[in-house]
Amino acid sequence: MILPEGFLQVDVDGLWAVRRCYGRPENDSFESDPCWIEGIERLARTFESVGTPAGFFIVGRDLELKSKRERLRGLIRSGFEIGNHSYTHTIGLTRKPSGFILDELERTDRALRGVKADPVGFRAPGYDVDARVLRCVRRLGYKYDASLLPTHLGPALRLADAWMARRWDPTKRQFGRMAYGRAPRGPYFPRRYKIRKEASTHEPKDLLEIPVGVTPGLRLPLTAATLLPMGKAEIRELLDKLAANELPVLLLLHAIDGVDCREPIVFDNRISKLGGFSMSGRRKEKRLRFIVEEFAKRFNVMKAGKFAKHAVRQRDDSHR
Repeated sequence: MILPEGFLQVDVDGLWAVRRCYGRPENDSFESDPCWIEGIERLARTFESVGTPAGFFIVGRDLELKSKRERLRGLIRSGFEIGNHSYTHTIGLTRKPSGFILDELERTDRALRGVKADPVGFRAPGYDVDARVLRCVRRLGYKYDASLLPTHLGPALRLADAWMARRWDPTKRQFGRMAYGRAPRGPYFPRRYKIRKEASTHEPKDLLEIPVGVTPGLRLPLTAATLLPMGKAEIRELLDKLAANELPVLLLLHAIDGVDCREPIVFDNRISKLGGFSMSGRRKEKRLRFIVEEFAKRFNVMKAGKFAKHAVRQRDDSHR
């Protein structure tokens, strides 16, 4: 039986970026960062024990620290794919000028190449992407973008995020736009100016969009925050339905998914019951291993860069 392709990726949002996302001060979380130690270690160990390839998307600012550069070199030596996740992890890239967006991508690209990484993919913080962002991705010569979240639930997800933070920020743009709920759920070549639609026959097809996976029905993001609270039977049923669609699927994790957050390191004096924040690190690792194992049973897990390069090459061959 031929399995549909699957992609496992991790956004390495440092603790400083997570705290900032929820309106908390950085304090010492840039230097003392469990996401880069505990989180990366647990997730890399999970992928290696199951034997699946995976990608880690890096925020450029983190590479200002020697210790984080060394840890990234370890991921590269282990054969993991490395992607670009902007320089400052600004939530709301699409509110910024094009020059700011390009600088965010270029600075991270230079930092990654400085440690011998070869990035070919990008994901915007908070899934906030538009045609201008993709133009900047193209300028770097990348083969794919993995930012688009094909769901209508953006407003509801922003409300849930604000409830977790106990703080409403009307300028915080994340979880995409409602119109993106009409975008394809599998990889496609996007139009230049309407990125939720597939490119027409005569448009250039030089950049592949690999949307973040969503659950059947509700179209919740296919992330640990969605999957960790589920029971094993529920997870198996969900993955069975996704595999039955015979479309490639991207399962997205975050570095903090591997961190024991029972101490209130994100929300100061409290712990959120959503998103797995109240679970121990050992319990998270056990559950994440189950999720990765079940995902690998139903999908041919491969590096997204390899898949995208093949898709672009096939397109080039068909036009010769």
